[in-house]
Amino acid sequence: MRPIVIAVTGVGTSPLARMDEYAPGPISIQCVVSGTITYTIQQSNDDPNSPTNPVALGSMTWSSTADTNGVNATTSIMSYFQYGPLWIRINATAGTGTVTATIVQSSVVPY
Repeated sequence: MRPIVIAVTGVGTSPLARMDEYAPGPISIQCVVSGTITYTIQQSNDDPNSPTNPVALGSMTWSSTADTNGVNATTSIMSYFQYGPLWIRINATAGTGTVTATIVQSSVVPY
């Protein structure tokens, strides 16, 4: 899978990054900070595009990454998911800087 790049400036959330649910983990995430900002890497398995059980975008449940370095971070970091959630985003809670995240799902469908 090609890298996905998402970014957020100031307080708010980045665009959503869709992962391949058929590909195994791990997923690496490199977050690069410019300026001053506090952010958390978040994940969701709710799917607004599901043909059988769609969840509205505003109703999606978001959980913080299990990597504590990616929760309330203020500097550039390298993080990961051991497994592949459906969606990843960056939630910025303070500051006026920018976080740019490059996400790489390291594998493809194993068949």
